[in-house]
Amino acid sequence: MKFSKQCAESVKKANRVIGIIRRNFINFDKKVLLQLYKSLVRPHLDYAVPIWKPHLKKDISLMESVQRRMTRLIPGMRGKTYEERLKELNLMSLEQRHIRQDLLTFYNIINKKMDIDLDGITEIIGKERTRGNFYKIRPKYARLECRRNAYFHRIWKIWNELPDAVVKKTSVNGFKKELEQYMIIKGLWPPII
Repeated sequence: MKFSKQCAESVKKANRVIGIIRRNFINFDKKVLLQLYKSLVRPHLDYAVPIWKPHLKKDISLMESVQRRMTRLIPGMRGKTYEERLKELNLMSLEQRHIRQDLLTFYNIINKKMDIDLDGITEIIGKERTRGNFYKIRPKYARLECRRNAYFHRIWKIWNELPDAVVKKTSVNGFKKELEQYMIIKGLWPPII
């Protein structure tokens, strides 16, 4: 249950697309390159990520290298650090983006927008809470490493830290907006410039 091969394949496909973009576009305009990255490259890195999200540092670094490479192609970004480029382009790191996707997926599960039964996987302990949000969860004990890095075990601490204002939103768009505001406040995402 290690996904290093999946990461390597995703990175290979994404790098091929970046190569195609570099060879076929003469005008490296910031807006055009960002749109090409978001529509042609990033889907290879984000596809079904709640299932196979990398947890090893080498895999995370490998995935992040694609976005590093693409942001260096944008005019005026070459001499800047990766974090400065992300902030100026208003992008999240892929790791932050994957956490956001995990939270959105769990929001959909909790609100019955996805048909996944939580019995045997995790339990909602929200009514026993003293702090945190109303939908606090606790995963079942995991003995094996592959289970400890599975979806519910990697998301529960982050989910439990979210405030009620974020979790109790009734629409997905409302949840996204509140989650992004929360991530900006916590310094997990560069603010809109």
